[in-house]
Amino acid sequence: MGDGSERGMPGEFLLLFTLLLWILFLMVYLGNRKSKLNKWFFICGFLFSIGVFKEYLYYSLFPQLMAMPMLVMSEAAAETIYSVMTAVPYYFATPAMLVTGLYFSRMEKRRPGLFPWITLISFLPGIVMSIVYPITRTRYFQLNDRTYYTIISIYNVAVALTATFFFLNALIKERNPKVKRQKLAIAVLALVPSWFTIMSTIPIQLFSVEGAEKAWQGNLIIIIVLVGMYFVLVFKEGFMGSRLRHETYRWDQDEKLVEQTIDTVRHMIKNQTAKINWCAANMSSGAGEKEIQEYAGIILRATRRISDFLNISIKGGSEFKCTPEVVDVYSLLNGAAADFKKRYPNVSIRILCQQGSEVFCDETLVREVLQNLFQNSVEAMGEEGTIDVEFKERRRGFLHLKISDTGQGLPDNIRENIFLPYVSSKNGEKHWGIGLYYCQKAMAAHGGMIKADNRPGGGAVFTLYFPKKKKGMLNHGSRKI
Repeated sequence: MGDGSERGMPGEFLLLFTLLLWILFLMVYLGNRKSKLNKWFFICGFLFSIGVFKEYLYYSLFPQLMAMPMLVMSEAAAETIYSVMTAVPYYFATPAMLVTGLYFSRMEKRRPGLFPWITLISFLPGIVMSIVYPITRTRYFQLNDRTYYTIISIYNVAVALTATFFFLNALIKERNPKVKRQKLAIAVLALVPSWFTIMSTIPIQLFSVEGAEKAWQGNLIIIIVLVGMYFVLVFKEGFMGSRLRHETYRWDQDEKLVEQTIDTVRHMIKNQTAKINWCAANMSSGAGEKEIQEYAGIILRATRRISDFLNISIKGGSEFKCTPEVVDVYSLLNGAAADFKKRYPNVSIRILCQQGSEVFCDETLVREVLQNLFQNSVEAMGEEGTIDVEFKERRRGFLHLKISDTGQGLPDNIRENIFLPYVSSKNGEKHWGIGLYYCQKAMAAHGGMIKADNRPGGGAVFTLYFPKKKKGMLNHGSRKI
């Protein structure tokens, strides 16, 4: 096993190195145990850490066990354990890094049917190599078979480069500055120690650079820095589901929370009372019997929505019940647009949807989302223009519902934060920036999402994404939105 000079740094430092790795990646996992990205980030870090831990075992712990009067550990057993623990990161650490990169780029959302196969194929070469080059003899191949080490080197570099591509591609495409900062930190946390390990082992071992065999142990400094970076991010703005923050108590904090809650209620009631006032004005101006019935229907729907909203607010604050069911899209869109077509005769709402199309959703919540978006478009167009509502069925992933208008579009300075509460592109005391925040949370309750952008020819476009498969959505219960 050698005299211990081959191990590089003392065993205590190797053990510290291992513990730091485990602590760092365990904290990431515990930050959000339901997140696949967090889970694979942990798996990736654990597989890389095995290479450090086996150095401590082989050069520090095993010699002590072998020196005991009773034979606790034989040299053959030590060699076998070392070989297995060397093979695991050789064969499976970079594939885990690749899967982490795939989740980082949201491949499971963009290609849900293909994603499981990509994951399986990522680990297949490692499985094949573990059969061709048995993992119990890895140390022998490592020291005596240059072809083996060449194959291992090419394999790990190729997989790591592929993983890096997915990380960088996701970073380049991310537009939200806050999310991009978080993603950049994740990429640094995943790529820097991984690439340092790869580049400080493969070339040195492949070309037999003497005296630099343990250069990879310099990663300890990098890990210490990254642990510090992790805690800074966790305290500063939260990171990968974890957040620690000290807050000084402010005597006026409760008052501010009450004001924000009141603003939320105001926004909802404002939209509904506007309909009621409009209907009442038309009814008092001598409308016919048929029109009066239509106005009465609008009033009843508005008052029912206000009643439901207030009941929910009393019972659970911001908790809305989401009960999806199969809904006819054409009827849903025409029903949501009906009130606006009558209230704003100079606004054309075009429904581009085949009859018979269906979506699995909570009709009440989605109707409220649509009416929020319609109202925003009407105001952005000055109550005159065109709103296009287009429903598309995709073969994989999500069903798309696009709402676009011919208004002024979204200002660049707030477009990335448009779904945050109290952010609004409209001026005046009547606008509180709650509507789009509501829309985002309502879509999240369905397991979907909403995105905003500007049309090339002018105007804004909002896209609602509904999971195509029912199993990916809520089918009962409630979600806080």
